[in-house]
Amino acid sequence: MTVRVRFAPSPTGYLHVGGLRTAIFNFLFARHHGGKFILRIEDTDTERSTQAAVDQILDSLRWMNISWDEGPFFQSQRMDLYRAHLARLLESGWAYRCYCPAQELDKKRKAAEAEKRQYKYDGACRHLDPKADPAGRPFVIRFKMPEKYPDHFDDLVLGRIPIDEERLDDWILARSDGMPVYNFCVVVDDADMRITHVIRGNDHVANTPRQILLYQAFGYITPKFAHIPLIHGPDGSKLSKRREAEYKKLGMSVSVQEYARMGYLPHALFNYMTRVGWSAGDQELFSLDEFVQKFDLDGVGKASGIMNPEKLKWVNAQYLKAEDDRALAEKLLPFLAEKNIVAPADSRLASIVACLKPRSNTLAELADKAVVFFIAPTTYDEKSVRKFWTPEARAWLSRLVELLPGMPISDEAAMEERFKKLAEEFAGGNMGKIAQPLRLALTGSTASPSIFSVMNILGKDECIARIRRAIAELPTLG
Repeated sequence: MTVRVRFAPSPTGYLHVGGLRTAIFNFLFARHHGGKFILRIEDTDTERSTQAAVDQILDSLRWMNISWDEGPFFQSQRMDLYRAHLARLLESGWAYRCYCPAQELDKKRKAAEAEKRQYKYDGACRHLDPKADPAGRPFVIRFKMPEKYPDHFDDLVLGRIPIDEERLDDWILARSDGMPVYNFCVVVDDADMRITHVIRGNDHVANTPRQILLYQAFGYITPKFAHIPLIHGPDGSKLSKRREAEYKKLGMSVSVQEYARMGYLPHALFNYMTRVGWSAGDQELFSLDEFVQKFDLDGVGKASGIMNPEKLKWVNAQYLKAEDDRALAEKLLPFLAEKNIVAPADSRLASIVACLKPRSNTLAELADKAVVFFIAPTTYDEKSVRKFWTPEARAWLSRLVELLPGMPISDEAAMEERFKKLAEEFAGGNMGKIAQPLRLALTGSTASPSIFSVMNILGKDECIARIRRAIAELPTLG
């Protein structure tokens, strides 16, 4: 048997991180078993589905390097297949037309609510002659529940799931406008696409008994089901689009596309999201090949996965450090452009990346720190000025302006040795007393990478210009 799985998002909005993890689990399961990963777009909700959402979902999957083997298939283009299957059920007696007025059903539903009992359709049209078709009367198509049906189904993640007969009645397969409903379309599609394993969020557990009955009615092989736990926010509550502004302050989002905008690397997000709800021992970071080799449903837990933005930043930081400097420089360009900085991905930018990436969690953060290499500071950190901008510091920097033209600024090791001697001369051997004022003059802050790396990247002329400007603008402080 060839494993065949599918990811079937609805194009009513952006790709949610929960949907992303479902896609990842299906993708890895298929690759692990040498199977096929199918992409299906469930766009039968014509009022809410948009082409923009379709494009965004596909772009997000491509950005994440999640490739599909077949598709994308669109449910809106498969209506003839659904109608043929509805006709099969009507002809075989597994379905019937229901002419009950909506107002009448609504009254019965409200009565059940008032009596605090589960509403179930009473089967009023169940025994009508199928050949009798009252002209002009609208109807829905209902599934005819069998007298006997399974009392449970087995789930590859959750185990044995009892089937609650109180929640099963002759449910609607197609609405009065002829549009088939989700639970019907998904079974027809999965059977037609020969899906062997349905891996999806556990919010679909309640749909499964009805779908199993439809497989039986059609005589199709029922796939194996694996319902994975949902993803919750840092506080343990369900992720909500309404809290997006709050999430962004923490460095996370419910939208996959936002992670690209925030400067996360796709392989870092892939790594993190796979580990939310799946375990393979103590290992934290995986290559794609390692994921493919190790991933299986045995490692999926039953408890909800919790988003931890600090852990996500840590994972991304590890991938930033491991990334090639030139490649990272290319990825940094759009973030610099947002700051009106146009720079080629050359050796200088690669040097800036190498200097800053050990201290950065995201590309956006790296870009923030890179600005100082392109634009001289116009303000200086007040606390640092009060602490380090002393008359002695100004005197030292004035002397440094004279010495810099003859210094080996491109040899950072040699510069460090030279500065140790200068520290003896100007600060009694205290490197901080000469390095911190210099950092302040060059970057506007005392929080910077190696001062020798900064000087090397800026070059002698720019260093001299910035030191002179600081001396001119901060003459009386300290």
